[in-house]
Amino acid sequence: MSRRVSLLVLTLLVLTKAPARTEWSRGGNGEVPLDGSGTSWVVRATINGKYTGSFLIDTGASYCVLAPSVAERLAITPTGEHVVVQTANGTVSAPVVRVATIDVGKNRARDVLAVVHPAIGPPLAGVIGLSFLNNFSYGIDSKRRLLRLD
Repeated sequence: MSRRVSLLVLTLLVLTKAPARTEWSRGGNGEVPLDGSGTSWVVRATINGKYTGSFLIDTGASYCVLAPSVAERLAITPTGEHVVVQTANGTVSAPVVRVATIDVGKNRARDVLAVVHPAIGPPLAGVIGLSFLNNFSYGIDSKRRLLRLD
């Protein structure tokens, strides 16, 4: 878990503008199990209905983040836009991508903006940031180890 905390520090995103709102849907129970220590939380998410992996929940990240290997595997191509990302190693420019769907539990957001950044790697596939979370009222119940999406 300490590696995940280190990755959280490396991938904390301070971006120049907020992402646009996406469409969303919720099916059934809005509670999603979390894995983690309480200092960082990881959830299983599915990208474009084809790839399921472990994603760090980061309420301080304006955008979702995909590992380059995930974006490549799913043939997700950059929009041509770049955003400035502040990482622990300094400021870098990162390509913006548009993800058709992100599913967390039975909750889906469509047309989600994300960035691709090489600081994300195994065991994580990416970061679930505000470009997904802001489509819901959300909260983390650390005692029950649940992410609630309404």
